[in-house]
Amino acid sequence: MRNPPVMISVIGFFAALAGFGWFFFGLSLLGFDWFGVLGDLPAFEQAGLWGWLAIASGVVWLLAAFGLWAMQPWARLFVQIIAGVALFEAIIAMIQFTGTGIGLAMSLMPILILWYLSTADVKAAFAEAGQA
Repeated sequence: MRNPPVMISVIGFFAALAGFGWFFFGLSLLGFDWFGVLGDLPAFEQAGLWGWLAIASGVVWLLAAFGLWAMQPWARLFVQIIAGVALFEAIIAMIQFTGTGIGLAMSLMPILILWYLSTADVKAAFAEAGQA
């Protein structure tokens, strides 16, 4: 098994960070206080559904991170879909906050990710890993 390209590893690292963040946030929403370690955080009550959704989001992001590191084609497609949704949000922000540059700033990273995942080298690396 080949190692993934460096930028795929970086994208996977940030996906793992998002996964851990959502997972621990969900546990916090459900009232798990980490034996007092996170005792300074505000307590949320009656946020059970949102806690479970946050935990599920964390698990999905962790699966995507491990999928990217394992060069799974579905993980590349997942990241492209999420980057497309982020680009759509940036376009909405461009319309909503006209002239501020917020939408442009929001669009830079999704555009770069979509461009990088569409390059021939990355496509070939994922196709090669998918055939093995």
